[in-house]
Amino acid sequence: MSAKAGDQTRPSTAQIVSPGQATPSYPDGGFFTVKSAPVTINATKDQILTVLLRLSAYHTWNSFVPLVTDITHPSEPAPGSDESPRDPDLAVVGSSFTFHVRIFSSLPFIKISVKEAITTISKTENVYMLSWYCAESGAERVHVITEGADGYGTCKYETWDTFQKSFGSVITRWILAPAVKGGFNQWSADLKKAVEGHNW
Repeated sequence: MSAKAGDQTRPSTAQIVSPGQATPSYPDGGFFTVKSAPVTINATKDQILTVLLRLSAYHTWNSFVPLVTDITHPSEPAPGSDESPRDPDLAVVGSSFTFHVRIFSSLPFIKISVKEAITTISKTENVYMLSWYCAESGAERVHVITEGADGYGTCKYETWDTFQKSFGSVITRWILAPAVKGGFNQWSADLKKAVEGHNW
């Protein structure tokens, strides 16, 4: 097997970055960041983004977040407006939801509830970005999808979560960080498998 093929199938290896990496809401960064290594996904940017935005289907592919509840979206465009009708199954900026995070893979019955809201969905020719924010923890999660070097149909995906300093984030940094890193590893591997296998 070539090194390139191995890179495409190996799960990403997450790391802790301190001080934290910038996000749309926190351009100066923060206390610390949990960051995945890039993973190559054989799909288009739109296909990957669609899987990330279809919150009601996370239980079909995401073992780190096997349940999403309380999904609410902003009001639909008014009749006659210039805004295009949207897919009701896909989240938009302003959508809110609750993640039920399986923080310890060895204890699947223990889940932590985290309420999030989408802050950014941006698209350029080569890069898509999605972010969501947790008001309780002051953390913002960013997903970046970049057109791959091989051209159309291959993309690089990476994600990071930057925490602002608080009592909860200190606990996360020094006690829960290994579990969060493991979850990010699994998230990237699960996303790649789901998108490439059209399992969503």
